[in-house]
Amino acid sequence: MVEKHIKSLLYDHDCVIIPDFGGLIARYVPARINPVKHTLAPPSKKIAFNEKLVLNDGLLISTIAHHNNITKAESQQWVAEFVHKAKESLHHEKRFELNDIGVFRYNAERRLVFEYMEADNMLEASFGLPELIARPVKVEEPAVLRTLIKERQQELVEERQPLRRRIKRAYNVAAGLALAGLSASAVYFLSLQADYNLSSLNPVSLFASGYRTPASAEPNRYAADYVPFTEDERLAYYENIVPGVDALATPATEEYGQYEPASESVTLASEGEVIANEEVKPEAEVAVEEVETKTPAHIINNRDGRFYIIHGGYARLENAEVSRSEFIEKGHEVKVLVPQPGSKLFRVSVADFASSEEAQAALHTYRKKFGETLWVLTN
Repeated sequence: MVEKHIKSLLYDHDCVIIPDFGGLIARYVPARINPVKHTLAPPSKKIAFNEKLVLNDGLLISTIAHHNNITKAESQQWVAEFVHKAKESLHHEKRFELNDIGVFRYNAERRLVFEYMEADNMLEASFGLPELIARPVKVEEPAVLRTLIKERQQELVEERQPLRRRIKRAYNVAAGLALAGLSASAVYFLSLQADYNLSSLNPVSLFASGYRTPASAEPNRYAADYVPFTEDERLAYYENIVPGVDALATPATEEYGQYEPASESVTLASEGEVIANEEVKPEAEVAVEEVETKTPAHIINNRDGRFYIIHGGYARLENAEVSRSEFIEKGHEVKVLVPQPGSKLFRVSVADFASSEEAQAALHTYRKKFGETLWVLTN
């Protein structure tokens, strides 16, 4: 029950004191980037612990009494039991966990150490902002550049090869060139022999053999029974080789009709473009209203012996000014008290009186208006 009220107070206040135990102080943490996880964290509050802040300021006890409709004595008894339970846990288990806030431990020097657990973001300005993940963009090199780099790497590898591997490669290239030269020479010398059938290598012989018939084969002059040809036999032999002229048919003439493409005249009608002129109206001049500056807060720096009704305490003056602005918007003027020796909080006062009796008498009225957390401070 007490833990819930402590967490609720940390959302609105920068300092929550647990009597006879210590004080929890909220510190603003700006947005941060994690270069390892590639995450963007929003602004938040970080909770710290100060075991020297044990003086009861009445904030926690008044809050518990107001929300549970009990007296302050009963509320103070609840807080005392909570502190006793925490100390017993630290004594026996060496640790005490404050739910959703942090863990208390004893170090080697028997000093109380607090470890904050980042469970909920207690900064109201960052409500609803999640942790963003931004993966890095991988830049790929163009295909042409990758090809050039790969070729350059191959050249470097070849330059680093030993001399023996280079000689072996040159020997293989020379042997391939020698074999190609020998093959070309063999084909050339074979083509010079007339009595060797090179029809598969010489395609011209295929066209020449197409005009020969088995009956008109050329006789062998070197045979033993060779008889020279007569003039009639020679003419008949040539007629068998060369076809007659009459066998060739003259190509028939074909009549071609004249094609006269019909000429079509295409007339393009020019269309006029109408441009609408738009009138530009001058922008209306906006009257600039002068913003009246608000009166700055009256800050109490010195002790004046007056009795102030305190609404809350803040670790920074900016936060106290924000609280004061909220009261001004509601139509109520407040004052800010600067921390005196022994204190580090800026107090926001809703009223002040010359005597303690007047302040105590008016306290009940102000509590009905501003809540049960008000208390009286002697300056």
